[in-house]
Amino acid sequence: MKLDRRKFLKMSAITAGAVAVGGSATYIITRDSDILDDHFSGTEKTLAARFGSGQAAGLMKDIHQEYEALVPGMPDIGGKDNIFTEWLIFGVYYLAVYQVLKAKGETVEEAGRIIYDTFKAMADYPKWLLRLVGNIKYNEKYLTKLEEAVTKTQERRYPGDWVAAFIQGDGESFDYGLDITECGICKFYHAQGADELAPYLCLSDYVVSEAFERGLVRYKTLAEGGEVCDFRFMKGRQTFVNPLRDGWPPRFLSQKA
Repeated sequence: MKLDRRKFLKMSAITAGAVAVGGSATYIITRDSDILDDHFSGTEKTLAARFGSGQAAGLMKDIHQEYEALVPGMPDIGGKDNIFTEWLIFGVYYLAVYQVLKAKGETVEEAGRIIYDTFKAMADYPKWLLRLVGNIKYNEKYLTKLEEAVTKTQERRYPGDWVAAFIQGDGESFDYGLDITECGICKFYHAQGADELAPYLCLSDYVVSEAFERGLVRYKTLAEGGEVCDFRFMKGRQTFVNPLRDGWPPRFLSQKA
């Protein structure tokens, strides 16, 4: 896959959950749609494999329209000053994917598989490059900025925002972690009557950690009723994400599409 400098920086942002985006809906749609370009192409590739290229093109048109309809209802959580803004944009986009598939008669489990496969499609880069980008998330400069940004969420300035704490690692069981006690995507999905989608979107963290070798271990999520999302990262270890209370692999991945 051809990779220019811009795509490399976008990949770095994806693994960090941070990118300079504007806070208004108009800015997101008209000036910064590039943030979702890889998601659009990954979704279309996944849909084409499932439904054929002709039907996939029609579904993508509907997804674009649904996304644009949802964006005005996206809460302001501080725009480019908040590292979680990108996560929220992704959450809104995948709700659009789900709404379109649901209208077509697909179940949330089937939509979840398509979302999971979309993230797999987006990770189609050389392993050495993915490892290089993943290593950025363990340098001191990045971790200092991450801790500062996460600590800021505890001010609770925006009702629709995340609230999280940075957890210092011991160097043995994990290098660093995040305890998320409020999730902006869960809040948005609840407001939209789509709580059932959140656990499936959480599984994208498995794909990202595996691809970038970030060594994520997570046992609990707010989306499944836990009191916290307990992210723990350790460079070089195997990723484990406890999904959908079924163990790994999740049932919807082991069933035939």
